[in-house]
Formats: sequence, structure tokens, C-alpha cells
Amino acid sequence: MLIALGATLWVLEEFIPRPLPWLKPGFANIATLAAIYLLSPWDGLIVAIGRVFLGGLLLGRLGSAGFIISLGASVSSALTMALLKLAKLPFSIYGVSVSGAVVHGIAQLTIAGILVYNLSAIYYLIPWISLPAVFTGVIVAFLTGRFLVRVTPVTIY
Repeated sequence: MLIALGATLWVLEEFIPRPLPWLKPGFANIATLAAIYLLSPWDGLIVAIGRVFLGGLLLGRLGSAGFIISLGASVSSALTMALLKLAKLPFSIYGVSVSGAVVHGIAQLTIAGILVYNLSAIYYLIPWISLPAVFTGVIVAFLTGRFLVRVTPVTIY
């Protein structure tokens, strides 16, 4: 169910106008973050991979550069969030989400640099990726928290 939710949110995000090509709200990460907190950190990784494959299939983008960038960034983000959750560090759901969002953006840049552009030139864009990622990470954490409150009778985050 969480893979389907994540893929649906990922596809719907494609229809939201963006001021910059890389600027997406990241609502699909709600499913990944929910899986990490509801099930296990490794289930979050499965949801991240599954939603990218399902979304790529639905949009006809399997194997494209955009698909590869999305898959690599989603895996990097999910691994970061999973490791933070497993490490039992004093991060709230907000810290986990923001960390995942920033890593997602940096991974996108790195993969795009490897596939398409000059890798060293890409790193000048890190502030332009990281600042919006902090904002969207907070929104995703808030929405995930609201979702978790609705689907579980106890506070788990």
C-alpha cells in the first residue's frame, strides 16, 4: 500500500508547476518515511525503490536518465533516513526527513553530474538544492506525522 501511495504522489507531483526544474515538494517521501516509522528502516528502502519503479512504469520513464537519477537519489535518501533511525540518534521525524531531503538533492546533483554534466560544476548548485530541501523536508515530516497519527493508535515517532 505504501509503494502505491508513494508512486501515486510521485506521479501527481509531475503535474505541479515548478519554478526550477529540480524543485519538487517530495511528497512521495511521505510513503518512505511512513514505512520507516511504521514498519522498519529497511522497509522504507523497499518502498522507495518500489515507488520509483512503479512511478517510472506509469510515466513511461523506466531506464531514462531521469529515472536513474530518481532511483539513485531515492535510495540514497532512504538509506540516510534508515541509518539515522537505526542509529538511535536524537533526531525527531523532522531531522530524519530533512536529512533525507538534503541527501536526495545532493545525490540528484551527483548522479546528474556523472550522467550528463561536468561533475565539478554541479557542486556549485548545492546551496540551491539544499535550502529548498530543508523546507520541503519539514513539510514532508509534518504530513507524515499527521498520516502516522491517523493510521496508528499510539505515538511512534
